[in-house]
Amino acid sequence: MNSFTSRAYAGIADLHRLIEFAQQTTGARWPGSTYTKAGDVVWALYQSKAGDANVRLWFDGDRLAAYALFEPPLSVDFDIRPGAPQDDLLLDEILRWAEERRRNLARLGKETIPKAYAMLGENTISTKALNSDQQRISILKRNGYTRTDRFHVLYSRSLVEASIVQPELAAGLRLRYATDDDLDARVDVHREAWSVWGQSKITVENYRRLRAAPLYDPELDVVLEDEAGRFLSYCIGWVDTANLIGHFEPVGCRPDSTGRGYARAVTLEGMRRMRARGLHTALVGTESVNERARVLYPSCGFVEVDRAHYYVKELA
Repeated sequence: MNSFTSRAYAGIADLHRLIEFAQQTTGARWPGSTYTKAGDVVWALYQSKAGDANVRLWFDGDRLAAYALFEPPLSVDFDIRPGAPQDDLLLDEILRWAEERRRNLARLGKETIPKAYAMLGENTISTKALNSDQQRISILKRNGYTRTDRFHVLYSRSLVEASIVQPELAAGLRLRYATDDDLDARVDVHREAWSVWGQSKITVENYRRLRAAPLYDPELDVVLEDEAGRFLSYCIGWVDTANLIGHFEPVGCRPDSTGRGYARAVTLEGMRRMRARGLHTALVGTESVNERARVLYPSCGFVEVDRAHYYVKELA
């Protein structure tokens, strides 16, 4: 018999639960890789409203044992507390819930596959498993999931063992952080940066909500602007205070400004700010198809530490 219960995500109290959960799972697996970091939680959920049916929590008594976030139309991210009882049965239930969310969406006809996920197939559901997580891989295969050639690359960089170089900026360019007066410009650079992968969901309204969310630090929302005040690149840094680890999500650059070191400049500036806050390590990740990012991060001193392959299941 299952010893856990589940319910839908129910707002800000659950957001704090998930932040604490991410910090605990990160610490439990350190220095190994983890799934969702604390900053990922906020970045993923700041658009969600209380009772969002695409987010579900599982409990072992009063303790949070697992969560899952279904990202329409075909992707689910989830994590299970290390050492949770019957975690194989728990993973089975998470997958059943996510597959039903996917089928319901297909029945309603509300599915437009973003370019970034088109390679995974239209009638599928996908999730990720770290190459180092053999238990998850085994359970995914048992549930009919197969590994794809696509993967997420995870990088790590010490903030204390090596110097952080000062980027050279052309005349008229400056690094600073985004303020409440920059909402439109900040949303514009994000939407344009990610337009190559599909239409962004970011709006001024939900970006304003993000700026009021837990863990968000405006001074780690770094932008590079030109002399006309146009933002060329940006990054958001997140701080895991429990583990003294920093994490970047997202990092972006306008398509007409790539190849000039602009994304590298904001990333280096973000790392300097993280180190000033007493953090010892910075983490970042990118998709295998993002060739520019896979050049960018090693140029900033990051080293690849793991990969999380996509596993896909075709649904009737």
